[in-house]
Amino acid sequence: MQHADEAFRFLLTEAELRYPYCKTTLRKGDFGGNNPVGHSEPGTNGRHDFTRKTDASGLIDTDAEPAETAGLISPLMRGDRSTILFGCLFKEHTTETIDVEVAHETFRTLTRLLTPGIDAYFKTEHQKTKNRIQDVLLMATACPSVLMSEDKILLGQAASGFEKLLATGSVRFNAPRFEFKNKKLEAGLQDVLDAFRNADTFASSRERSESAKSPPGIDHSVFLEDGNGRLKRITINAVPATGVSEDSGSALWIVLKIYEASNVPETVETVLQERFELSHSEAHLARHLTMSGSMNDTVQELGITRNTAKTHLRRIFEKTGVNTQLQLARLVHGISSLF
Repeated sequence: MQHADEAFRFLLTEAELRYPYCKTTLRKGDFGGNNPVGHSEPGTNGRHDFTRKTDASGLIDTDAEPAETAGLISPLMRGDRSTILFGCLFKEHTTETIDVEVAHETFRTLTRLLTPGIDAYFKTEHQKTKNRIQDVLLMATACPSVLMSEDKILLGQAASGFEKLLATGSVRFNAPRFEFKNKKLEAGLQDVLDAFRNADTFASSRERSESAKSPPGIDHSVFLEDGNGRLKRITINAVPATGVSEDSGSALWIVLKIYEASNVPETVETVLQERFELSHSEAHLARHLTMSGSMNDTVQELGITRNTAKTHLRRIFEKTGVNTQLQLARLVHGISSLF
């Protein structure tokens, strides 16, 4: 049993592709490939011992007679997450009638016939995965975005999303996988994954049409500052990996979108003055601080001292009823959306 399990692991992970391994030789623990079909082992008079049954490792024929179990097996295709094995049993032959050269050639012929079809299948599945990645990224082209698998393997990006995400300092990249350094971002990702798995939509997500484009309404937002103190918003959204092979190893994909402060029209300053009775200087600061996301950049751009900016900001908070710079940014962007 031990050799059979080891043989199975050997075939899955190390064995040479399309090489005809004698299953009995493997069962004896010979994984070196030194005894291919057509070559003799000591004491066999030029023949392999095809007679011994194998067991539940995958090298077994439970219906064959013990004295007539001649067989060959080989890995035909090996990917990152799966291996295709092909086995051939010659049940109508005994050790006295089996011609190992004919068995060898028959097996080779069958593998040559099977391999193109298997190659085509894997290429098709790979292309389907690429197409799905492109579909998801097309939905996110309005802003920098990154697409990754559940285990944080990079699948694609849009609008320089990879560089923008690294610039936040919240992640590091050890190809091909991201490592989350920011606890809020890590917790947000876990919240989204948990919510998606608990949703009714998850059970049927793998059964959806391959043409399904819209991600479910389960997402999470995290607000971070980059190395320059500029405020960023990162949204985390789970997307079902529909239309791709189960061998992709991930039922869900993750879309991270990176939002940066955008231009705010000057008319917003007028609304802030009229609606909240801000002074001209206070409204000017509120608008520019929202656009830059950085107090240092704002004071340099406006040519004022940091103390003056702090005084303006305290009065802005008092008049508008907000308590943080983030709440102020939301207020300003809300007004900006009216124009």
